[in-house]
Amino acid sequence: MLWEGLYSHTKHITDWNQALRSYSKVIALYPDSTLVDDVLFRRGVLYLKIGLNRLALTEFKKLVTRYPKSDLYQVTRAHINRLTKKGKQHRNAPQGSLRACNSRVTFNGFRYWSNRKYARVVMDFSSRVPFHFKSVKDKKGTKIIFTLDEPFVLHCSQWKIHGKSGDFFKYARLKKRNYSSLITIQFGPNAQSRVFTLVSPFRIVIDALRESQNKRATPGVPPYRSPKDFIICLDPGHGGKDPGATGPHGIKEKNVVLRIARLLREKLMKRYGYKVIMTRNRDVYIPLEQRVAFANSRGADLFVSIHINASRNRRLQGISTFCLSNTSDRKSLRLAARENGIPLSKMSNVDKILNDMLFSEKYNESYKVAHIIHQSLIRDVRQYNPRVNNLGVRFAPFYVLAGAKMPSILLELDFISNPYVEKKLVQYTYINRLADGIAKGIAQTTRSMHVAKNYFN
Repeated sequence: MLWEGLYSHTKHITDWNQALRSYSKVIALYPDSTLVDDVLFRRGVLYLKIGLNRLALTEFKKLVTRYPKSDLYQVTRAHINRLTKKGKQHRNAPQGSLRACNSRVTFNGFRYWSNRKYARVVMDFSSRVPFHFKSVKDKKGTKIIFTLDEPFVLHCSQWKIHGKSGDFFKYARLKKRNYSSLITIQFGPNAQSRVFTLVSPFRIVIDALRESQNKRATPGVPPYRSPKDFIICLDPGHGGKDPGATGPHGIKEKNVVLRIARLLREKLMKRYGYKVIMTRNRDVYIPLEQRVAFANSRGADLFVSIHINASRNRRLQGISTFCLSNTSDRKSLRLAARENGIPLSKMSNVDKILNDMLFSEKYNESYKVAHIIHQSLIRDVRQYNPRVNNLGVRFAPFYVLAGAKMPSILLELDFISNPYVEKKLVQYTYINRLADGIAKGIAQTTRSMHVAKNYFN
């Protein structure tokens, strides 16, 4: 994959020319991508590693000239300043020289969610940092070692954390070295790990799952499981400082979806006997990466994220259901960018390659679940509101679904920007009908054991 060339550990590349050709291919195939500045930076770093400082300086100058608004601008400018000052080219430059750099980055610490077989660790930074990483397995478990490509001054609010006893996550620590910072994250044995980044603000996310010793189990119909054995995770979107979409009369999405989720939880528990967990049960802000990590760490069988759509066209109305995948549909990309809290320009062609690599978990199951729940929802709502449009099952790269280890979908329950719909969304009868349709659809999915099966089993 071309993306792997951007963040792979260059010490293990034996053919430098091949690596440089890979970077050039990214620029040639995706000249308008927002990641071209990343490629120029990585080429410069690669030249530095093999001692070609003059060529490295050329690449860095290209970046600052062509992309003055790049999030790598300050780091690149620091490289240029170091290379153009006499006596500063040596890699073992004293630590004091780093303090002369103009670029300052704050590492805001580690966050994690973990159980016996799964862990998600998030590293928060004040701005984007270039890095590479490698995985090392030993008797104690699996280590993921990150090297931050400096120079920049790194301020740290947290140097080390430890996981709880019995958790798959053991510890994470940051250690400063002369010319780089080293971050080591320790997981338990047989870890399958995956690393990806999120922006606004910049975060490095590591998902680790304990590889099953019986992954070649004999195929067949899974054993019967009663409803009480199923765990449904409901995710009311937005919350707290993030109100989501707001209707013409001031109705906020975050409040509507929380009401729907509470009604849905009551129906699933009392009518069907499911165990239900919620990412939030009050008006509080929950980061996107924390929502699915919460579901993973609790061993949920199904993840349902609940949202209300919005548009500048106040006549639009209709219900849609989304699965996680890449798409070329401009409307879906615009919606995903809004829900992800990032500019539409970040949803570039190379980002789609990233989505293909990272977000393919439980794709087939999610697609089946989406169709079942969507048809049930439309059927129930049309008994109350025959005019509601069926916008179908669609695809978009939603961060909130990234890394889900169970079937996961995102519901867009009509358009709060439509004044007629906004009035209905404050009526108990209508939102109760929405919750009914979703609940019936979930009940249908769990009757098919191939569709909803806890990934820990």
